[in-house]
Amino acid sequence: MLHEAALRIFADEPEDLWAVLQESGFDKALLPESKGGAGVSWADACGLLSLAGEHAAAVPLAEALVGHWLLEHAGVEGAGLPTIASSVFSEQIRVGVSRDGQRVDGTLRRVPWGDACTHVAFIVGSGTAAQLIVVARDAAGISITPGRNLAGEPRDTLVLEGVVPQAAVPAPFDARELLCLAAILRSALMAGAIERSLALSVEYANLRVQFGRPIGKFQAVQQNIAFLATQVAAARAAAEAGSEAIDEWLDGVGAPLTQSIAAASAKIRTGEAAGQACAIAHQVFGAIGFTEEHELHHFTKRLWSWRDECGNEAYWSRELGERILGDASGQSLWRAVVPMASAATGAATQAGAAR
Repeated sequence: MLHEAALRIFADEPEDLWAVLQESGFDKALLPESKGGAGVSWADACGLLSLAGEHAAAVPLAEALVGHWLLEHAGVEGAGLPTIASSVFSEQIRVGVSRDGQRVDGTLRRVPWGDACTHVAFIVGSGTAAQLIVVARDAAGISITPGRNLAGEPRDTLVLEGVVPQAAVPAPFDARELLCLAAILRSALMAGAIERSLALSVEYANLRVQFGRPIGKFQAVQQNIAFLATQVAAARAAAEAGSEAIDEWLDGVGAPLTQSIAAASAKIRTGEAAGQACAIAHQVFGAIGFTEEHELHHFTKRLWSWRDECGNEAYWSRELGERILGDASGQSLWRAVVPMASAATGAATQAGAAR
């Protein structure tokens, strides 16, 4: 029902889309119903983000979803638009104690909607020492340098000088896991945008006539679009696996995100698919796809931007390789990739070897 309601809102294209989404409670969907949310799973939340990506929605839905969830953990209420700074390293932020309480100094780079938000949540430290810090956007000591990504979405730099945090509590997880979680949410957005790029390409290939017939009748074009369809399926599967890994981790039945193959693979595979999707879509459209008037660039510019945010595929490939090769358990690469091999399969293999 939530998915259908979101689809209707995106399809209607209201003038103030973000206000409508907030009025409908989509920004708080991860919160329990007692806190004004819908209590949806992370997999369902990622489904909403895929819809947002499919409609190139210029809204901070991913950041607000996580922001409200973190602020609820920190005990901060009344936030209108919380955002997160997911790429925070220990050397960037210093948390000190003064006579009148804690103070935060440092720089938060490329914070999504940092200038428009009401609160910024981020995590510093690792392990049991990890702290969840929440600062109010209008707190004394914060200066903001506006910035934007290639798609024109706000990515602002916040400099903190002796800022008194609104909350500083033990974090539910550490900074690396927050980055991994944010990367999975970006993957969901990308999967939706890739799917829309395919739909636009198919539609245009059937309309554009060259040499007396639609270009979609030419085998070379058909081959490219068919390959794009495989990238859509791969991106969707990777994003869904990543979102399910979040739920399993938080429910205590799955591996931590920093050790999950599905979590790292989500951003790797959607990043690879995004590169292929943008190239093929613009080849199908030709020059018209690059014009400001055509809608294609709203998706491809977002894909190029999101591909590099929260770690690109090179970053996560390196992380994944280190996780597998650095595994102290002695587990083989095959067992890492296929961990759920059944005993029956093992017995069948042994029987075959004996024969």
